[in-house]
Amino acid sequence: MYKCLVVTSLLFLVETSAFAPTLSSPQKVSLATNPFNNEISHRHSNQIKGYDCARVGERGFKSSKATTTSLSSSLTSIIPREVLTSFLPASLGFYKNEYGVSYGYGLATACTALSILRSSGKASLLTTFHAASLMFYGVRLCVFLAIRLAISTRNQELAQKIEDRAMEKSRLSRSPFVLSCGLLYYGLATPLWFTSKLQDPSFQVSFLMKGLIAMTWFGFGIAALGDFTKTYVKKFVRKDEYALVTEGVYSILRHPNYTGEIIGWTANALCGLVAAFALATSESAVITGLPLLLSKIGVTIYGWALIVFVLLRATTTLEKRQKETYKKDIKYKDWIKSTWAGWVIPDTKDGEVELDKDQTESDGTGI
Repeated sequence: MYKCLVVTSLLFLVETSAFAPTLSSPQKVSLATNPFNNEISHRHSNQIKGYDCARVGERGFKSSKATTTSLSSSLTSIIPREVLTSFLPASLGFYKNEYGVSYGYGLATACTALSILRSSGKASLLTTFHAASLMFYGVRLCVFLAIRLAISTRNQELAQKIEDRAMEKSRLSRSPFVLSCGLLYYGLATPLWFTSKLQDPSFQVSFLMKGLIAMTWFGFGIAALGDFTKTYVKKFVRKDEYALVTEGVYSILRHPNYTGEIIGWTANALCGLVAAFALATSESAVITGLPLLLSKIGVTIYGWALIVFVLLRATTTLEKRQKETYKKDIKYKDWIKSTWAGWVIPDTKDGEVELDKDQTESDGTGI
């Protein structure tokens, strides 16, 4: 947990240092001036000694800050900041395998959205609300995961089982997995990049994007409500971590966390593609560069397709396992008649998503 906080701090340092206010010209001249000026008379030297020492300390601090800013600027001039904020959180998977797809997922989403929002300068309302939806999702997910792990003995045991299996191989062998997660997170945030580049969209484009951003919020809100309901009911109502939750939003949707995410990420991707089309058919395409637009469209489609596939497989598997576990339960039979499972993959003879053998319900949002 502490290493998660360290990585988070480093990510925000990269963000804030790049936007730190630069010193004005008079300040630079003042810093360059020798504090021990030879023109100062000897009788005043003792009076200003304390002031000079303070200026030396200030110069050292500001020089260190300038060096940090310079290093950050050099790094981000080589690698786009949104790439760093997507791949660095995924590297938590080297520390604990499960962190790469839990805390890394949330951190990458929130930090990359913040990065794009801040780099867009004077952001439009569309960009602000689009970025806020992704930051809400990322921060909310990390908080939920931390609370769930703290209060759920079952999830602590599951997390340890996952790590024990992962430790059977070297940490370096996780590199392809970590890199694929980083690319996924980058693809999920790329639609916001399109929104941030679009200036003065037409009424039709703006109206459509507003609707899609609202759907993004709606989907992520459903996922958040599902996570909260499941955790609260299991811990404080049923007081059974293995209980089947049918209350609240679960009286309508059997897997609201996954269904909500599918809605949210689909609306997010469509919003980016609408903005991309508007950019490609405007004069901005000449400035932005059509090859760059096309490459980012490809990354957007990749991110959306992969996350939806993962969520569909997870929903399908959990649906089958619930059926096997509770098939003799009359309450379960009545529940599935009055609720919707969400989108699932049609029955095939192929293998299912590999989940812990004790998992009969979705334990919350995450990959």
